[in-house]
Amino acid sequence: MTTLETLRTKAGLFVSIVIGIALLAFIVNADTLATARAIFSSDNDMGKIAGKSISREEFEQLLEYNTQIYEVNYAMYSQNAPMNEEVKENLRNKTWQDLLNKYVLYAEYEKTGIAVPDAELADLAVTGTNLSPIITQLFSNPETGTVDRTQLQNFVANADGIAKVWWIDLEKQIRENRLYEKYSRLESKSNYINSLDVEHALSGEKNNIEFSYILKDYASVPDSLISYKKSDIEDYYNKNKLKYKSTRSRDIEFVAFTVSPSANDYEKVMYKMEELQAKMDTLHPAALFPFVRRNSDVPPDSLYYKKGELPAVLDSVVFNREPGDVLPYYQEGDTYNLTGIVGFRNMPDSVKADHILFSQENSSKVDSVYNLLLKGASFASLAKEFGTDGTANNGGDLGWFAFKSMVRPFSDSCFFNPVGSLMKVRTQYGTHIVKIRDAKLYNRRVQLATVKKTITPGKETYHSYYSQANKIASQSKGSLEKFRTACAEEGLSPRTETNIGLESKSIGLYKQISGLVHWIYEAEEGDVSGVLEVDEKNTYIVAALTRINEAGIPPLAKVRSQVISEVVRQKKAEYLIRQMSEAKSDAATIDAVAAKLGVSVTNVSPAINFNTSYIPTLRMPEYKLTGAVTASPENELSEPVAGESGVYLYVVTSITENPQAQTPEAIKSRLELNNYSTLYRVLFDKANIVDDRGKFY
Repeated sequence: MTTLETLRTKAGLFVSIVIGIALLAFIVNADTLATARAIFSSDNDMGKIAGKSISREEFEQLLEYNTQIYEVNYAMYSQNAPMNEEVKENLRNKTWQDLLNKYVLYAEYEKTGIAVPDAELADLAVTGTNLSPIITQLFSNPETGTVDRTQLQNFVANADGIAKVWWIDLEKQIRENRLYEKYSRLESKSNYINSLDVEHALSGEKNNIEFSYILKDYASVPDSLISYKKSDIEDYYNKNKLKYKSTRSRDIEFVAFTVSPSANDYEKVMYKMEELQAKMDTLHPAALFPFVRRNSDVPPDSLYYKKGELPAVLDSVVFNREPGDVLPYYQEGDTYNLTGIVGFRNMPDSVKADHILFSQENSSKVDSVYNLLLKGASFASLAKEFGTDGTANNGGDLGWFAFKSMVRPFSDSCFFNPVGSLMKVRTQYGTHIVKIRDAKLYNRRVQLATVKKTITPGKETYHSYYSQANKIASQSKGSLEKFRTACAEEGLSPRTETNIGLESKSIGLYKQISGLVHWIYEAEEGDVSGVLEVDEKNTYIVAALTRINEAGIPPLAKVRSQVISEVVRQKKAEYLIRQMSEAKSDAATIDAVAAKLGVSVTNVSPAINFNTSYIPTLRMPEYKLTGAVTASPENELSEPVAGESGVYLYVVTSITENPQAQTPEAIKSRLELNNYSTLYRVLFDKANIVDDRGKFY
């Protein structure tokens, strides 16, 4: 039992974290998981990984296992595992990641012959001299920093029930981490960075460049000056197809009706508060808390507050009133509050105390130790002998602490009793013997009992909003054009949302959109939905599917408007380059060119180098400009450079050595890490992952 309690204290949620998976978090991002969705799975599949269809049955069996392990981890330290929607989503994501690892990563391990035999696992987990970091973390003696071998071996030998399940999963994590380490070492042996790679990378940051530039942005050229042909559009598209490669997604227009309380809803709560106030006015102070527990939407707060800690509407009056007084109800956001005064206390701000914590195993010694203290025995000596927490070595000294810094039963005992008191206190940590040594900064504090009633929409309000949404859906009759007409007639402007993936969990401010996503991926282009509920059913949405984007390179017709924008920008760049070149032809300085073009010169500071992400004076990266500047000689007027925002002309004014440039060794390590992460990206990209979980969750 001692071992189990130690693990409960030290483990926390550590055992629920798979270190190897955490190391992959930066490698397998959302874009990677969403790629290659051109091949659709069957209706009962969760997706496809490396050609393997992932059935719903396989996914949910693994999800059930992960859920049980999650609950076991909490059970190991006697807590109930929270199971809200966020936790469920995290467990589903972990299950998908486990399947990715199984069919991509572990398949790669098997190809390379990497394995962790049972004997090696035992060495890592129990018997070896170089134990797994997980074991070292959980079974180390906090005083010596070394693993207690006897404790570890006893735990493994005697583990049953929950502890056995926990240990088996721990061994699974250790095996997975070891596989990852072996593959990493194998990869590092083949990850060679030569001297030319290092020299090239070093040249990019060895110098800091200061320069001045002028900019003619594309917006300065009227569209009326630009002409293009059909062939220009086709040529650009054919040369830049990969630019438009995308994952499977959908575009929609939609109107949303978010339900909020009506005036009638507010009025109902006000009537209820008046009724509660009339009853509360008749109560004895001791009856206030039971009354609040029966009638409040929020459990009562039984803490004591000093002046300055309460809302202004209370702080200004409660300290001049008497116990039992009930203050007029007041509104705070979407809540009405009705507060009664339970009582007052003079309490210190801080208390200094000593304690001896007895665990469940040695709780039988509490009374005998308490009696020894009553007879004058040394508190510090007994704390060192019997204490089971970190203060034992200091004689149980807790130092000074504030009320809210300790668990409630402990704080109540320390702050409600006089200096010198010796007490026995039960908390979730065990039984404490507490001695109050000192207290300071006494204040008059008040305890309040507050009924809180949240103003929520009633059935009539929900019906009203639903009717508005249903009117749009009915008038649309499944037609995009009729949807737009119906919205216009009601004075509504549909919003646009693009690139909605099957895995999307929100659009804009709206969460929990699984019903909307399911409809989107079953609808045809131009369809209009019925009334859909999102945001925990607090918002009604009517949506029109405006575009279906399949994975891969879309046909020109799908991206024609985008291609035309790029062609126009390209034509504007050509126009501005001619204009700048003409202005430069008989000008000796950048200031002279700027004067001819009617623009100003911008001086860049601080200096940049090739590895600088942003030019400080610009709002977006301009990689072509950065590359050109860092490769130019000093004091030489450049040729025009077409960037993202417009066309630039510049002159390098200063080239100095970069004092913060990395060493060749550091650069080599960085390049090796980049190559390493690229390897994993390639592995997952080649797996042609299709993630269809959004059809079910």
